[in-house]
Amino acid sequence: MMKQWLVKFEDTNTQPYEDWLSTASKTEVATNDRSTQGGSRQWNFNNENEKDELGKLFFERMKYIKEIKQYPLKEITGAWYVEGNQNAYHRLHNHTQTKVGAPMFDGLSCLLYLEVPDAKDTGEFYFLIKHDDGIIRKSTIMPKKGDMIVMPKTIFHGVYPQSSIGMRRTLNIDFNIYEKNN
Repeated sequence: MMKQWLVKFEDTNTQPYEDWLSTASKTEVATNDRSTQGGSRQWNFNNENEKDELGKLFFERMKYIKEIKQYPLKEITGAWYVEGNQNAYHRLHNHTQTKVGAPMFDGLSCLLYLEVPDAKDTGEFYFLIKHDDGIIRKSTIMPKKGDMIVMPKTIFHGVYPQSSIGMRRTLNIDFNIYEKNN
């Protein structure tokens, strides 16, 4: 199992991702059975070639993270886009299983903030990390446009309800990995 960590990149140029999003095939999905709540809307991307293009955009930004150099990326397991406004939130969850009963895989979860409200509360992102001493610590990030978060799929995380009016948009992708000796 991959050690727990989280990396935040700031000031990512969102334009290449916006360009990709403007032409990508997407399907809106119901959010009543997902972590996405509070009036948020979510779309999935199913075209494998398009997901590969998105994966390359994300990997170009995160390829120097030392924690993933020992774990080559194997496949993209999901890609989606979320919009939320006032009262939108995400329940505590992780990305180790795509549905109940599915096998769990190590991998990476990545998200990029394409837009956040011009306000004090942009929907605070929270996460729990188990440290080597066995203690689980909670940390938070108040996101800004261009923030990219990369973490193992095992990290539990969510977003507190956004109190301000204004759109928060994220582009998300998950990768499975395999260890080099496999």
